[in-house]
Amino acid sequence: MATYSELREHVLNALWSQWHELGVAATVPRRHSDDVIDPEPLIAFTATHGDLDPRLRDESIDWVLRYATYVSKARLKNVLRDWGLIDDPLYREYAATLNAHGGVGWPAGRAKPLPFHSRHRSLLENLARPALLSLRIRAVCGVGARAELLRAFLTQRHQEMTAAELSLETSYRKRNVLTELGPLRFSGLVKSSRVVNADRYSLSKSDELSAVVGPLPKRATRWTATFGVLHLILDVTRSGTKQSDLQNALEAVRLLNERRALFAAAGIEIPSLPPDTSAWPAFLMWSVGQAKSIAGS
Repeated sequence: MATYSELREHVLNALWSQWHELGVAATVPRRHSDDVIDPEPLIAFTATHGDLDPRLRDESIDWVLRYATYVSKARLKNVLRDWGLIDDPLYREYAATLNAHGGVGWPAGRAKPLPFHSRHRSLLENLARPALLSLRIRAVCGVGARAELLRAFLTQRHQEMTAAELSLETSYRKRNVLTELGPLRFSGLVKSSRVVNADRYSLSKSDELSAVVGPLPKRATRWTATFGVLHLILDVTRSGTKQSDLQNALEAVRLLNERRALFAAAGIEIPSLPPDTSAWPAFLMWSVGQAKSIAGS
């Protein structure tokens, strides 16, 4: 039967691979070179699951201390709130450590800093790799909703999206999205059309923009939703080590039924579980398979 340890291993492989892409020293190979690396959900997930691998947590802190200017505190807060983890104690410790060593001013409540010594091993030699599209756009346009809108348009370039859909794509609130769409339309970079009582937006100069911020990656995983799914799966499977198979089966079925929208946003098809206690090992096997796929293993 699949185990929590296997799930943990694949989740960590996914994290190490993406941090390696961002310049963190790692032995895990880069398996996300053709996918967009999304800094805020990656940081949020690493922080709130720092107990999975304290060394990875510390390496990520080292990276944030060096490249904090490319990270949006507002978007990070939105991601954590969407996951229901805005007051997570592991995140608060992570933020307190950053504040103590770099004065980044992240909200940490009354949390105390973790024991931490910077190794200064994180290095982004350049931003030329396709996976670093988000950082390239931020280097050109600054950090904020406008940069995320451009990233969303480029990675979903054949779609027309409403402001509500763009809010989900960017992890910025609809009000911020509408505020930034105005100048983008005025510049002629973005166009809009009215479809069924809703304005839908798309790039009007995608080739020109790609020439400035390319190359584009082949894939664009929705990492806020995907890491949100991994958080739920980890939470349920970790709790499952202390419960009966019947309790675990009920929890697995409840999770899949109640969070269908999140799984759909991540592009993950939920399984049909057996109507008995065998639902639990089936859920575990499915979870490990999903984590392995996300890790690119």
